[in-house]
Amino acid sequence: MEAITEVTRPTLRIDNVIIETTGTGSTLKSTAKRYTPLGSDGLLSKDKPGYVLIFAHGTGFHKEQWETIIQRLFEHSSGSPTQILEAWAVDAQTHGASAELNMPTIDDPSFTYRALDYGEACANLYKTFIAGRVHRGIHKVVLLGHSAGAASVTLATSFVDPTEIDSLILVEPAIWPEDMLGKDTPIYKVAVRSIPYRHANWPTRVDARRFFESRAPWSRWDKRILDVYIKHGLKTLSGGGVSLMCSPKHEAAPFVLDHNAVAPIPVLNDICQKKPVHVVFGEINDMFSRAKQESLLKDRCFTSITRVPDAGHMIVQEVPDDLADVVFGILQHDRESKL
Repeated sequence: MEAITEVTRPTLRIDNVIIETTGTGSTLKSTAKRYTPLGSDGLLSKDKPGYVLIFAHGTGFHKEQWETIIQRLFEHSSGSPTQILEAWAVDAQTHGASAELNMPTIDDPSFTYRALDYGEACANLYKTFIAGRVHRGIHKVVLLGHSAGAASVTLATSFVDPTEIDSLILVEPAIWPEDMLGKDTPIYKVAVRSIPYRHANWPTRVDARRFFESRAPWSRWDKRILDVYIKHGLKTLSGGGVSLMCSPKHEAAPFVLDHNAVAPIPVLNDICQKKPVHVVFGEINDMFSRAKQESLLKDRCFTSITRVPDAGHMIVQEVPDDLADVVFGILQHDRESKL
């Protein structure tokens, strides 16, 4: 594990790791970061109970999109009985820094994106860097995913002993039963049509920022999230200019291959019977209809269901502080419930 010398948040230390997955038939790599309080010894000791969090991002994003939320969670944790010991964020194999590591495999015409593969990356992160360090009953491992990342963290539980995962928090989950396939909102349909052809190159990061700030949905994002997107969501090209880290082709894949939203249902049905599963929606139904969300809730026993005001599907990007507050409240409740 190699530590970054210059941290992006003043109170956090960040370590970089790489995980390998083989579920596609080829070896793919996923980049991940561990966040711990600056000055922490990085150990998980028996006399220090608390949470270990694993975050998965949504389609078109990257692991650093969670940094603003992770920072606020650690601020809430400071001096609180609800202690967050470390947080991890993982890139999907076709997104963020992972994409560059997996060329040319992921650009081969035969390659097909699966939410299951990202789930394998989250599970392998746990098995490689966390499982041997946690003390059961003292340290609680929580999987958190946004949008397609929620589908992947759900599927991640199929790669590990379910007793090793304490709870799931699914944020605007891109998960629904098969009978809801094709029942899409106008915004979802526009995304399916437009993402493969979206603007992906700019002369400079300054030009990219001007582009995003003047257009929805980016113009509605919290400034800190946009700053992170400009820094980590773009790459510098060898011939000059900058481009999206995640190509439009790979951003579009989960929309086009929407069976990825159905694949987690059997796993979710099982895990809901065994572990606390919390769902967080934005109050605004833009990307997913209320009917599609209700189809997920029907006949499943979720521990809590929260709707956050003034937020839509891009809740991570639009109201990160509000989302962090909701997540911390869930962690407080689960700790007090002595799961």
